[in-house]
Amino acid sequence: MNKLLWTSTLAVLLTGASAPAMAQSTSEDRIAALEAKIAALTTELSDLKAETKKANQDINKKLSATATISNARPQIASADGSQKFAIRGLVQFDAAQYDTKNNVPGRTDFNSGTNFRRARIGIEGTFARDWNYNLTGEFGGSGTEAAGLNAAYIEYTGWKPAEGVQARLRVGAWATPTGLEDATSNTEGLFLERAAAAEMVRNLAGGDFRSSAGAFFNGERWYASAVLTGALAGNTGEFGEQVGYLTRVAFAPLYGKDYAVHVGASMQGILHVADTGTGTAKVQQVRLRERPELRVDGTRLVDTNNINATGVTAYGAELGAYWKNLQVSGEYFRIDVDRTGASNPSFDGWYIQGAWTLTGESHVWNSANGGFRGVRPAKNFSPADGTWGAFEIAARYSVLDLDDNAGLAGRAAPAGGIRGGEQTITTVGLNWYPNAVYRFQAQYEHIDITRLGPTGLQVGEDADVVAVRSQVAF
Repeated sequence: MNKLLWTSTLAVLLTGASAPAMAQSTSEDRIAALEAKIAALTTELSDLKAETKKANQDINKKLSATATISNARPQIASADGSQKFAIRGLVQFDAAQYDTKNNVPGRTDFNSGTNFRRARIGIEGTFARDWNYNLTGEFGGSGTEAAGLNAAYIEYTGWKPAEGVQARLRVGAWATPTGLEDATSNTEGLFLERAAAAEMVRNLAGGDFRSSAGAFFNGERWYASAVLTGALAGNTGEFGEQVGYLTRVAFAPLYGKDYAVHVGASMQGILHVADTGTGTAKVQQVRLRERPELRVDGTRLVDTNNINATGVTAYGAELGAYWKNLQVSGEYFRIDVDRTGASNPSFDGWYIQGAWTLTGESHVWNSANGGFRGVRPAKNFSPADGTWGAFEIAARYSVLDLDDNAGLAGRAAPAGGIRGGEQTITTVGLNWYPNAVYRFQAQYEHIDITRLGPTGLQVGEDADVVAVRSQVAF
């Protein structure tokens, strides 16, 4: 009994002693759990603050804008590139001296002097990443035009028809490239003007400030375009606007780091010839003519005069190449006129030209327009550093034939014959690029015109011209 009593008493004592210890252990566990939860919440709160700060920084970065000057062009752009705005300018000031001492009295009296060939100011930009716009005014020309619109359009670039394909959908007024020569910007051409055949063809259904709607596509080594065109912007002399089209494809079958071969073709035309008659009777006529690759004097020496017609179709073939600092190119054009009241006449023209950059720069091929880009001087003009910019020499031979069934000399033109004349021009030039903004050009032209008058007399002539251009473009 005594032994049992002592055992029971000991159990009671042990039980009484362990109760506070258990209670104390439970409280400590709860406190530890609460502390762990507080630590976890503190960590989550710190992470949330960091994420919020980063999100605010990203938003501010996207909303921020930077103003820069690139090649003298003022630009403002958001940090993410979705919004852009730039001011562009171009001034080309030409001077020329015509020598016609070999001409007989009564021939063209050319005007030696000066002319602001182009004087443009405009804005361009991007909105919401995929929408581009352009608005450019023209204050120069050939000496006879008034100030007017050069380009005004909106463009959507967000459509991706296939991987690696860039697409642009555009509506407004602009100059669509109609051939290889036209695909090179007029600020980067080898000579003061495009070859006569290329210039005449580009103005049939295209040209500056032509109202249009079209699509452009390009990959790394190809280009394609299709455009429906209307009248020249601001044209008030038509009572039934012209409707035309432009199509062109180009690709580089051989393409490398310092070389490319270009092959291309174009087809364009006038579907509906403008009605210029003020009365109820339609007056639908086309006129093919062109200046001798210079604008200081605006005289056109080859001219078909007005042809009654319902449409025009022009075909073009292009070939070119560059290898390091050597570049050559050429085009051929054929123009068919759907004449009313007589047989359909055809005309043609072509040119071949080349350039050698003395300082080593290249006219690289560019798929965005399907043509060759101008020279970018590797080293800017700086006599203190012993650098002089980029220099190149260039030469061209061009032919534009606007005769069709012209007949024989000394006789009247056959029925339906057109004596528009044939123009051949040989040009050599020297171009200097002090930097990417300024350019100076000097060239010599020999112009030879063969043309029969209404009675069969030779009314052609020739001239030698020395011309220079000073240009700033940004």
